[in-house]
Amino acid sequence: MKKYRLIIFMFSAMLITFNGCSDFLDVNTDPNNPISAPINKVLPEAEMSTAAFYNNYLMTYGSIWAEHVSQNFTSNQYNAINDYNPQPTDFNWMWAESFSGALNDYKYIITEAEQVEDWNMYLVDTSMQVFHFAILGDLFDKIPYSEGLQGAEILAPKYDEGETIYADLLARLDNALSKDFSAFSNTAIGEYDYLYKGDMGKWRAFANTLKLKMYLRQTKVGNVNGKLTECLNSPYGFVDEAMIGGFSDSPGKRNPFYGVNLAGEGLGTDNFRAADVLLDYLVSNGDIRYNGIFKPGPDAAGVFTSMLFGDRLNSGGSSLSNRIARGNWKTDDPVYFFTEAMVQFMIAEAKERTGISGEDNYEAGIIASFIDFGHTAEDANTLLSGIYAYPSAANDKIKAIITQKWIASAIRVPIEAWLDYNRTGYPDFLKVSANSQIGGGLMPKRFFFPASETSRNVNAPAQEKIETPVWWAK
Repeated sequence: MKKYRLIIFMFSAMLITFNGCSDFLDVNTDPNNPISAPINKVLPEAEMSTAAFYNNYLMTYGSIWAEHVSQNFTSNQYNAINDYNPQPTDFNWMWAESFSGALNDYKYIITEAEQVEDWNMYLVDTSMQVFHFAILGDLFDKIPYSEGLQGAEILAPKYDEGETIYADLLARLDNALSKDFSAFSNTAIGEYDYLYKGDMGKWRAFANTLKLKMYLRQTKVGNVNGKLTECLNSPYGFVDEAMIGGFSDSPGKRNPFYGVNLAGEGLGTDNFRAADVLLDYLVSNGDIRYNGIFKPGPDAAGVFTSMLFGDRLNSGGSSLSNRIARGNWKTDDPVYFFTEAMVQFMIAEAKERTGISGEDNYEAGIIASFIDFGHTAEDANTLLSGIYAYPSAANDKIKAIITQKWIASAIRVPIEAWLDYNRTGYPDFLKVSANSQIGGGLMPKRFFFPASETSRNVNAPAQEKIETPVWWAK
């Protein structure tokens, strides 16, 4: 499979690329290559690095493994993902982007902010680093966390257990939230923050929302109901959404996933097709969100047609391929970390698990999703009074919430839908790829450790099988 290293072009002229000076003989300091950079000017580069990691690479894996789309049978860019057969080398890029890019930048900012007691910047960067670390843990299970990001000091960092990492990440969020945000030493972040422009009320809500997501991730392996209740009752509340916008249809300014997959060579146009699992489910339920999530093929005369998930060996040829719908990604789509619908479904699940009705949030999530995909609350209410009515049976409520979250995640945050499926088994109608290379009716549950790690780091764990669940899904 080809590799496309995403070059992150900033859509703001204020970013600085900085390189460390050699201190050889301590002779002179080159002002064009400073030893350090102002932390507010490192922040947007770090946020965009996380955006590239989460939106580009994970959009592809999430969209296919959550069965929203399938690899087209007339092209082959993502055959390995379609067939559940990626190789360790396929994960080198996202690993490097994470540890050499975003995570390292956040570490620098956090260290500098703590020294001057700039708790605004400390919370923002702690929250974003925790978000990034947590997703890596969700994908790889074990990662070099406690000894990672040490540069030449530790060339072969040990790998920590996922459960240990999660516990420390959550403690770090609590610590960041406990700081004095009225202190004189705090700075106004403003335009350097692409998510909330330095609105600290929203960042405290982001941290609480992230905590809720991380506790929900653990519902299968422990009693986290008390922690869910704490999040639900937190004075910080929850974000409506978290995103980076401002993209446009010009080189270097496109949405990261679109810029790599749908501009230029048109990889997504050639490779991604609507999977029957999602499109047929929507059509059969009279759910018109299908025409916001997908767009018809050029030869489809406006008719939305799907393909059998994973059936990349179909011999239908280009004439059939051109009639199959494809994902309705746009060049100016924001990069979402949380969508409004996703947050509402998270709250609904947390409430149900703690003995509170999640019906209002379930309905709010569906309405938000309809609006997101170009429809109205009235369109949603038609189904909420019928086939999508909130179930009365307790066992069906979580199933309904996660299934609707799966729909709402399409072309937005599909990796979350795949992770939810690994945790809950919902939607319960997903199926094994028609060209699966695993066998035994099994599906992928994790990413492989990158070849760049297993070949260089003597402390890298032995590879697990791709169908082996991570710690919170066992």
